[in-house]
Formats: sequence, structure tokens, C-alpha cells
Amino acid sequence: MNAKATATTILTLAAGLALAAGRTNYLVDDPYERDVVTITSVAPLETIVTRAQSVKGTVDVDPNNVLDKPAAKFEIDAAKLGTGIALRDEHMRGAGWLAVDKHPKVTLELKAIKSAATTLALRALEPADLDATGDLTLRGVTREVPLRLRVTLIPATDGTAHRLPGDLLRVDADFDILLSDYGIKVPDAALWAVSNRQSVRVWLMASTQRLVPKPEG
Repeated sequence: MNAKATATTILTLAAGLALAAGRTNYLVDDPYERDVVTITSVAPLETIVTRAQSVKGTVDVDPNNVLDKPAAKFEIDAAKLGTGIALRDEHMRGAGWLAVDKHPKVTLELKAIKSAATTLALRALEPADLDATGDLTLRGVTREVPLRLRVTLIPATDGTAHRLPGDLLRVDADFDILLSDYGIKVPDAALWAVSNRQSVRVWLMASTQRLVPKPEG
């Protein structure tokens, strides 16, 4: 058996073991902050991309059947959202916008996955596209949002250990929100630069094991 075939066999066995494990809890808590959330506003005069990379959360799912009572919740610190311009960030965190002093967290919780099927198994390294709904809480207001999800099961290998230990679950999502749904009114004069509609994109890597950073020095 050549090296390529051996590697393929090992990966397949690892995938089988991961799938056989049943319900699995994955953790989102990268100490190096490599997860990414972007919120994009496209207005007549400006496109503003707000970004956060410190994301925490959990995913509880059975890879053999992701439709069997999946649970997931993620949060970011509202104060860590940034646009790259300090003065604009200061305004964004203020009472008229995110009001981070009163509402320090932004959370997204999975509500349901929409599917006509009753069973859907994840296959290693094969992305699964899912339609879902979630509850987004922003500025103390919770609204249901439609989610477009892409979930990829990544069994542990020496290569994946360079990112995070354990079996991995990549979660990509995108959805749109209206600021007005969360009690944020864009002043008429600001509508040239800030859109009421915001497009959110999420790229997360969840793991079955927590990464402990190595001491410096």
C-alpha cells in the first residue's frame, strides 16, 4: 500500500470513529482569536465592514444525524466589534447604537434546522448546506433570523492539530438583519453612510478539545 492510500485509509477510519461517537459537544473558544464575524453595511456613499474575532460558544450535535435535537449558541463581546476607525467605533458603542455599557454581549442561538428529511449524517470533509433559524440578541432585543449554514466535519489529524486539538467542526453562516428590528434608528442624515440592512457572515472552528496556549518565553 502506498503512502497516499495509507493516509486515505487512516483518515477514513478516523472519520468512522468520529461518526460512531454519537452526540458530540464542540467548543468555540480559540485563544488566538482566529474565528471571524463580519457585519457589512452597504450605503450609497460608504461600505462599512465591522469585524470581530473573539467568539465563544458551544455546538452539541450528533454527526450521525444533525437533525436530532441540535443545539448551538455563540456570543461575542459587543465592545470588541470594530470598523477600523476609532472615532466611528466609539460612536457605534454608544447609547444610540449598540449601547455596550448596558448590553455587553451579542448572542446567536440555533432555534431549528429546516429539512424535509428526518435523518442527515455528516460525512468527513464534505460540507453540508443547511437552512435554519436562530435567535439573535442584539442591544437587549431578541429576534428570529433565517440562517444559511454550511457545516463541515473534520476528523483530527496531525495536520488539523496545528489549528486546534481534537475533532473539528467548521461552521459557516450568513444572514441579514435590520438595525431597526433591534431598536437602532439610523438618523436620516447618516443613511448616506450607514444602511439599516446589515449582512452578517460567520466563520467558526469548533473543537472537541480546548486549546491551551503555550507559555511565552
